[in-house]
Amino acid sequence: MTILLIGIGLLSAVLGLYYLKDRLENRTLARIAYSDLIMRFTVIATALIVVGLLLVLGKLIS
Repeated sequence: MTILLIGIGLLSAVLGLYYLKDRLENRTLARIAYSDLIMRFTVIATALIVVGLLLVLGKLIS
């Protein structure tokens, strides 16, 4: 469950960055939002969510 929550938190932070970028129209935030590091964080967050869901489903089935 912890892995799932960490993934959700990381993904919401990335989505919040995109929201702030659009809301504030800041060039620095736009450069950060479109950087490779943020894209990697998004992939990591998605993987954590998938693994967390599989672990939770595995506990429910057992």
